[in-house]
Amino acid sequence: MAKFKKILVPLDGSTNASRGLDRAIEIAKESGAEITGFYVFHLPFAAGIKYTQKMKDDAQNKAVKAIGPAMKRAQKLGATFKYKTGGGHTGSEIVKFAEKGKYDMIVIGARGIGGTKEAFLGSTSNYVMHKSKIPVLVVK
Repeated sequence: MAKFKKILVPLDGSTNASRGLDRAIEIAKESGAEITGFYVFHLPFAAGIKYTQKMKDDAQNKAVKAIGPAMKRAQKLGATFKYKTGGGHTGSEIVKFAEKGKYDMIVIGARGIGGTKEAFLGSTSNYVMHKSKIPVLVVK
């Protein structure tokens, strides 16, 4: 198995994102890699006009619900875990963050909680798989 040092795991609170995290934990434990959980804030269309405090609070609550359980799970299973957040288009933010952070691999769950469903993969995992220059493992 290839040696990985940095694994990026996009998180959205879905069951499939949790499956992706579980696979990343297995890989990290075998290779001694550090996992970074990455949550992308969805900025509503109205945010272009005015980003209200309620919008900020709702976004923060969703991030905590996605990141908190993931952090506890990774730590319980003995993996090194940290987290980061970003905002914007989910797929492009994941790709940009992974390349900028020089991650060795992206492990992403297929079909998260995004609005658009594609035939076999979620729209975000499909986007990341096709746009990333970094190896991507899609977990179903």
